[in-house]
Amino acid sequence: MTEVALALAMAFFSLMVLTMVSMGTPTGQSKIKARSAAAAKEMVMAPQAAHNQAEKQLKKPPTLIIFWRGRFLDRNLQPFFPATQVLDGRVILALPPDLPMGEALTARAQIKSGNIVVSALNDQWLERLHGLAR
Repeated sequence: MTEVALALAMAFFSLMVLTMVSMGTPTGQSKIKARSAAAAKEMVMAPQAAHNQAEKQLKKPPTLIIFWRGRFLDRNLQPFFPATQVLDGRVILALPPDLPMGEALTARAQIKSGNIVVSALNDQWLERLHGLAR
């Protein structure tokens, strides 16, 4: 009985070893190398492409949008409609400093741009805007 149990244990052990060896052997080794080479090239090129895109955006002057009393204005204080505009590059959204947070978030959500900076209007802009309202 002991010899039969030992023989069965050795048979199962050898099957286990063969299964582990066959699972560890990769198939299609050239495909794996090609994929890893392409992935490595993408990893090297992606930061360079992002850097080039950032340089292009920095060279382009930013778009200034002023949110004043519920409407959008451009840098010349002319009406601006962000829903109809394609905004690439950097966008500066200037808001009055006393604007409630809810209105600021609503104004921010209406501008479709990935690179937006929210800023407060300074005293000179506020004086100009108050003069415009008169």
